[in-house]
Amino acid sequence: MHIATNIICWLWAGWVAFNLLMVVLAATVLPVHQAHFDGFRARLPTRLSSLLTAEEITAVISHEHGHRHHLHVWINLALRCLFLNPGAARRRRQEIEADDFAAANGHGRNMASALRKLSRHPDDISRAERLERM
Repeated sequence: MHIATNIICWLWAGWVAFNLLMVVLAATVLPVHQAHFDGFRARLPTRLSSLLTAEEITAVISHEHGHRHHLHVWINLALRCLFLNPGAARRRRQEIEADDFAAANGHGRNMASALRKLSRHPDDISRAERLERM
């Protein structure tokens, strides 16, 4: 029984280390394809400057800081370390929380405009409409 417990602990520690490594790689090595908060800083692809106005970029940055404020990366990491999938519903709720953070900081309309320019996905259109109603 003691050996089995040790094996399980080592496997879990390996899983945690792997997930931490993925967060670090996302923050340092992986290319940026879309705006996101990597756990350490907001990262934006260079193409955004050709697609969005300065105000919209500021709104996107505020949205990404909303993810930092709400600790979304770290909550999702903790869930994965417990072998739980954050899931689509949680990710959508986290996007809305980050939108609300941007709106609370005066960037709601510009965030909606950026969403409309960057995506045709129904969830993103719904988020833009929600921000426009605020």
